[in-house]
Amino acid sequence: MKKIVTTLILLLGFVVSYGQVTDSTNIVVADSTYQVYTDFTHIVYNMVNNPASAYYYPKLEDKVKNNKSEMTTEECYYLYFGRLFKNKHKGLPFLASSERMDFDKAIAKGNCNKIIKSGIPLLENNPVDLTVLFHTCKCMKDKKDERWEEYNTLFTKLLDAIFSEGTGQSPETAIKIIDIEDEYIIKGVLGFVGGTEGLYMNESLPGRVFNAWSLGGQKLYFEELFFKDIEDLKLN
Repeated sequence: MKKIVTTLILLLGFVVSYGQVTDSTNIVVADSTYQVYTDFTHIVYNMVNNPASAYYYPKLEDKVKNNKSEMTTEECYYLYFGRLFKNKHKGLPFLASSERMDFDKAIAKGNCNKIIKSGIPLLENNPVDLTVLFHTCKCMKDKKDERWEEYNTLFTKLLDAIFSEGTGQSPETAIKIIDIEDEYIIKGVLGFVGGTEGLYMNESLPGRVFNAWSLGGQKLYFEELFFKDIEDLKLN
């Protein structure tokens, strides 16, 4: 049996487990080699675009909309990474709409009523926007909103899914993210506050660029995922 390293991170009551997510055919989708990284993109793309798959993206969107608390970590895995292949996905969600910009203004002002009111419809459109989800959860908890538990559960399982692809301790185990803002939420969850950042490339990992944060002798690596040639990801 595989050992699963579990790290408990206390932030607003969130508990994050580190492990590896496998699909229904037990294909491990996390590895450090370029070949398996390429396989990872194929697996995710074809899982979320196959109507017969349990992780077909419209099915996941329907479940997260109607039954957030019942989402499994595996479903959250494909919900998060599968978002890459959704039409009109943008890596800069804070520029996606005027509604999102209004939400960010509410964060700056600490207006929890506005954050909750505007955050819920934003999450209907993009349930894996970690910035919106984090601040909405925080305000729901502060306001003792009964919906906090289901949104918190979703947030926790999304983090579990993301950390299953890497803990960020090296380029080989870089934390894969689909939106640049997610980096800052995850840094906060890990208690990695502040630090300096810079780009990192490694010849043993061709074609991949990492964002490396340094703080007090420690490093944290992120890799933002982009897929331009989606046609190449389809299985024949």
